[in-house]
Amino acid sequence: MDQRKVANVAQIRFAQDIVIADKRCVLVRNGALELLFNKDNALDIVWANFKGVNLSFLSKNGLNDGTRDFVGNFEGGFLYTCGMDNVSGCVADKPVHGSLHYTKTNNAYHYEKDGVIYVCGEVKESALFGKNLVLHRTYKITESSLEINDTVENADFRESEYVLLYHVNYGYPFLDECLQLDIPAVQSEPLTEIAKKRQAEMLNITAPIDGNDEDVYYHTLSQGKIRLYNPDVNVTIGMEYDVADFPVTLQWKSMISGDYALGIEPALTRFDRFAMRKIAPKTSKSYQIKINFQ
Repeated sequence: MDQRKVANVAQIRFAQDIVIADKRCVLVRNGALELLFNKDNALDIVWANFKGVNLSFLSKNGLNDGTRDFVGNFEGGFLYTCGMDNVSGCVADKPVHGSLHYTKTNNAYHYEKDGVIYVCGEVKESALFGKNLVLHRTYKITESSLEINDTVENADFRESEYVLLYHVNYGYPFLDECLQLDIPAVQSEPLTEIAKKRQAEMLNITAPIDGNDEDVYYHTLSQGKIRLYNPDVNVTIGMEYDVADFPVTLQWKSMISGDYALGIEPALTRFDRFAMRKIAPKTSKSYQIKINFQ
C-alpha cells in the first residue's frame, strides 16, 4: 500500500463492531476480502465476499436465536463450527451438530498489525460437575487469506472429551454449474443410498433441481489441499489443513432449488464410526485451517 495515496487506512482495511439482526458482529475488510464474524454464535463467520463476489451459503433461516429444531435453526454461513458435544446426530441427548454454534463468545476482540487483522475470542462448554472446555479462537485475515486457529483447552482437573467439525459452506454465485472441485481423495464413500447412486458424479456441480435430495460423502485425503475454481467469476479458493488432525473430510452437496449449497467439512470423526477425542486435564490441542483466495 502506498500510504501517500491513502488518507485513512480504513479505505483499505478495517475491523468494526456492528449489530445486525440483533447479533453482535465484527465486520472485517482487508483489501478485496470481506468477512462477517458473529460474536453471539461462537465467532463463526456469517458471510465471505472476495472481489465483490459472494462465496458463502446463507440458508433461508438467516440469522436466528436457535430456539427451533436443527433444520429450522441452521443458518449455513461461511463457517458453522459443529461440536464440541456432538456432530450430526451422533449423541442422542445433544443438539444436532452440537451446542457450540449457539454459544456466545467471551472476551471477543480484534486488532490490526502490519496489515493483518486478527479476530479473537473464547467459547466455553462447561457444566456443574461436568466438563470445563474452552475453545480459544484466533482468526488471521490478510488481503487474500483467512487462517482459522483454534485451541481446545481442558481447564478441568479430569480427562474430558470433545469433537469438532468445520462446516465451510459455499453458495451462489461462487457456487454454480461451472465450479470446478478438486478433492485429492484416496477413498470416497457415500453416506446415504441416494449418494451411493450418484457417487460417479459427486464432484460435478449441476444447476438447482426442484425437489432434489442432498448428497453427503466421506473423503479420505492424500493431502489436506482442496481447490475450488469458478472461471465465470474468476475466483479460486484453496483450503489447507493437516489430515492427521482432520482424518475425515465430508462433502455436503445440496443441488436443491432454494437450498443450493456445497459444504466442505474437515472433521475429527465420521458419523458411522463416531469417536470423540480425549483430552487430559490442564492440557490443550490446537487445530488450523487456512483458506486462500485468488
